[in-house]
Amino acid sequence: MHRFAIDFLIVTLSAGFFYESASWGFRIIKSYQWIKHARGGHRIIRNDGRVYLLIPVLAEADILEKTVAYFRKTFLDTRNGIYLVLVTAEKEEEVSGSTATIDIAERLAKESKKVLHYHFPGRKGKMAHQINYAINGLINGDEKLGDSDLIGIYNADSRPEKETLDWIVYNFSQNKYKIFQQYGCYFGNADVLRVLPHTSVLLSAALWQTRWAVGFEIHNARKQFRFFGKNNIDLNYPLNYCIGHGLYFTKKIFRVVGGLDEEMHNEDAILGLRLSNLREPILPVPYFDISESPDSVNSLYEQKASWYFGPLQAYEYAARILKQNGYTVREKNRLYVLSTKLFFHAVYWLVGPTLLSLLLVLSVSTLNLWYIGISLLSWTTFVIAPSFLAYIVIRKIGVPFNRSLSAWRACWALIKGSFVCYLLHGASAYRGLVAYVRYLFGGQLIKKKTAMAHRIDG
Repeated sequence: MHRFAIDFLIVTLSAGFFYESASWGFRIIKSYQWIKHARGGHRIIRNDGRVYLLIPVLAEADILEKTVAYFRKTFLDTRNGIYLVLVTAEKEEEVSGSTATIDIAERLAKESKKVLHYHFPGRKGKMAHQINYAINGLINGDEKLGDSDLIGIYNADSRPEKETLDWIVYNFSQNKYKIFQQYGCYFGNADVLRVLPHTSVLLSAALWQTRWAVGFEIHNARKQFRFFGKNNIDLNYPLNYCIGHGLYFTKKIFRVVGGLDEEMHNEDAILGLRLSNLREPILPVPYFDISESPDSVNSLYEQKASWYFGPLQAYEYAARILKQNGYTVREKNRLYVLSTKLFFHAVYWLVGPTLLSLLLVLSVSTLNLWYIGISLLSWTTFVIAPSFLAYIVIRKIGVPFNRSLSAWRACWALIKGSFVCYLLHGASAYRGLVAYVRYLFGGQLIKKKTAMAHRIDG
């Protein structure tokens, strides 16, 4: 390559990563300011409705009792009208080799009237099938789910902050929002990750995912605020993400969207697109769901490859949504604008690690210490600094994660492992892309459960 072209690429790419670094810092700080202001901005009130917290479980025998104990202590035993719904699946024995998860769920439901158990009878299906089955059971069964009730969804490793339900119920009662989204802090198993092989990469991944929650998901959710209460919003309505855990909605919303999508690889991405297209505000929650991060490099790689389908299938989502009749030309145009915004997340996911790797290779090839220094600074400011800033935000607002992940340990893990973690992030996108191409030519898409060898204690 001509030396001028190399110089141009190095300077351009470095400038781009410096700009993105500043953008991440700005977004994280703005999110912090909102979180700090919103936390505590409520009071405990009497709620006439009920809240049903659904936890779809599959091969979770090692953690289910601890999870139920946490939810009972934190929510069920201290508040009226809160119920925990465990949703097992018929394919449990095929996946785990035993019916232990089902047996535990049945026993826990017998021990407490506030713990319910639904069993999805299909031997095939995904989490969406379990959730839809349970919600339809709540609507049509003895519970008779009403318009003043809320449905929440969590994972078996979820540990939402104790103030979560007070804040959601207050805003649901006062402001009549119908959808809430809580975001994740992924330090729940930091004490386990720090003693495992490849600990720096695994901790970097937990820090990266938490950075994504603070600097991307909450930031994007806040964009809706300027549209709340306005009519005639067209092409400029923001796209808002939904994630599978910490999501709350009403029976009416469930019926409007037709339940969670059971055909697409990821049910949460298409749900976010549907709701954005309907211009239904999704209120972000300033309290966090303290969750686990994968405890092996292979699990991390497979998880991210699976998540990549979320934005990658954006135009397929649009096509599925448009199968419902009655859309005007302007509504179709808005849907495709939103789909394009979602699809570009897949592009950025692929391009970012590729370009950073290219920058480092080109800089080293020049043997120019100035260029090498600039490329290393780009890596530091783009990969390390925002993740560490997000960690500081989580500590500063008082999220009660395991403090074995101290500031110096987090910083050292990022210095040692963040570059490999970011390359793995990009590699998972390539893996997802290859799997998608195979799918387009007749291959099958199989959504695997993220394998966890070590589970949290409480």
